[in-house]
Amino acid sequence: MTEITPVDLNVILQNLSRSNLTKEQVFRLWRCAIKDDDTLVDQVIQHAYEGMIAFDCRHAECVMALIVRRHTAAGCELRTLLADMRGAQAVPYDACDRRVTATAPKQ
Repeated sequence: MTEITPVDLNVILQNLSRSNLTKEQVFRLWRCAIKDDDTLVDQVIQHAYEGMIAFDCRHAECVMALIVRRHTAAGCELRTLLADMRGAQAVPYDACDRRVTATAPKQ
């Protein structure tokens, strides 16, 4: 795999934005490129894993167990966890901090 400089990346992004590809076509192209490179697949999975564990360890472990067991509810549970993570990112930081403080168990 060749290394892309920031200038090359900007050119690529400009070309994609000017292309006649739909968002879905760009996504499918990106997905194929990721799947073709095991290192990128590993990085995406590692990032998702770390994010899920940091967000809600108990729910993440449950989802991972369902996925490993190939349970029929695995996909739904993973989508729910990812949606919850996206929703939490939309909340301002200080609101998240207050929510965590409010729900923390008393010592």
